[in-house]
Amino acid sequence: MHTSGLIAGSRQGWERLSELLDQAERGGLAGLQADELDELGRLYRRATSDLSVARRDDVDPEIARYLNQLVSRAYARIYAGSRPRRLGLGRLFAVEVPQTFRKRASYIGVSVLLSVVAALASYTAVTSDPRWAGALFNPMAVERWRDFAESGTPAGEYFSANAEALGGPEFSGLLMSNNIQVALKAFAFGIVLMLGTIVVLVMNGSMLGVFIGVGANSDALLRFTSIIAPHGVVELSAIFIAGGAGLLIGHAIVDPGDLCRKDALRLAAADAVKLVTGTLPMFVVAGIIEGMISPQSVGLFGSDAPRILFGLLAGAAFWICLFFGDKLWAGDDPLTDAD
Repeated sequence: MHTSGLIAGSRQGWERLSELLDQAERGGLAGLQADELDELGRLYRRATSDLSVARRDDVDPEIARYLNQLVSRAYARIYAGSRPRRLGLGRLFAVEVPQTFRKRASYIGVSVLLSVVAALASYTAVTSDPRWAGALFNPMAVERWRDFAESGTPAGEYFSANAEALGGPEFSGLLMSNNIQVALKAFAFGIVLMLGTIVVLVMNGSMLGVFIGVGANSDALLRFTSIIAPHGVVELSAIFIAGGAGLLIGHAIVDPGDLCRKDALRLAAADAVKLVTGTLPMFVVAGIIEGMISPQSVGLFGSDAPRILFGLLAGAAFWICLFFGDKLWAGDDPLTDAD
């Protein structure tokens, strides 16, 4: 008989599936964490496989009956579900997105690492030999950066001409559009086995390293940092996150684990979309800052230190909300729309 082997290898999974179903029956599937939903689906598929074995082989009828009830119960909960619940934007951003960010933090970390390594490599190359700047990035842009560095004008003047020509709102809208395009490329190119995402992240990081390196070569490191700091911390963070979403998609294709590639991709895509959704407010805010605050060259934002501090605080606020928003807002009914 195969009863003992089946029990030894699967009883823990059956018990855990039953626990998750108890939890889902008390609060609905929406009450489960994102990783618990993944676990529920995985354990359901394994229990279905065990039931197939139990029906085919010489297994204790009590075990087969228990498995049949467990699988039927799971099927009813997963596919029939409870009364449909409308997901509000409040719950999406304050609960679903933060849970997904914590769950997929390793992919975002790799995205940050790739970008930072590329930036440091480019910075080192440019500060070691200024000729690398034109080799690594558009020579015309590099010359403009050098001219600005040598002019000694305040950081905000870097944006002032475009902001005055287009107007603050129009300039902000243009910047939002351009930055979102970069993020979407970082996300969408993950489908090419992560290679496209890696290229976008490395290129973006390299450009940053060249820019800062040009400033350092002209003894304007602090000023060049303050050029991008007000909006850049939020903007770059959003690109890192979109890159993490792209890496998540690519990894599901390359290594689906114990799932079939189609299921792994489906689960990864659901989380990747939430990651990218979480960046949308970041791009809006970064665009507004870049169009309205970064061009300021008098008053508070006419000095380098306040510009850098503002950028760090803005970035920190978003990271806290994105990773811990559900804990900050826990228990508040307004997070969800009424059914």
